[in-house]
Amino acid sequence: MRAWIVLAHGSREPRARESFAQLVARLQAMDPEVRVVPAYFSLGEPDLPTQVAALATAGVRQIHILPLFLLDGVHLRRDIPALVAELAQRWPAVEVRLESGLHDDPGLMELLARRLRCAADAAA
Repeated sequence: MRAWIVLAHGSREPRARESFAQLVARLQAMDPEVRVVPAYFSLGEPDLPTQVAALATAGVRQIHILPLFLLDGVHLRRDIPALVAELAQRWPAVEVRLESGLHDDPGLMELLARRLRCAADAAA
């Protein structure tokens, strides 16, 4: 069994937390065969270690962590990889894999460019 953890920075703002929950629910609905769960890196619960532990104890043997970070900052370069390495050591029977952040996705750049063009057209 495999699962995806969608990782956000976190927010104390209830609307932001609800928006994130809705996003994860939509992703889950796209493929009911794969578990998709939310986690927060720094602000909020459930946090990444809690979600990895829950999935591992439920028998999941492959966990992909998808950070929803748009910029390649210190969290993506240092903090999150260190935490994922720690979790992989803690759960050696589980493949815990950090996927690329969204900043590497060419589709995101295309989407942003399209949105900028639409905004510019609307303003004209």
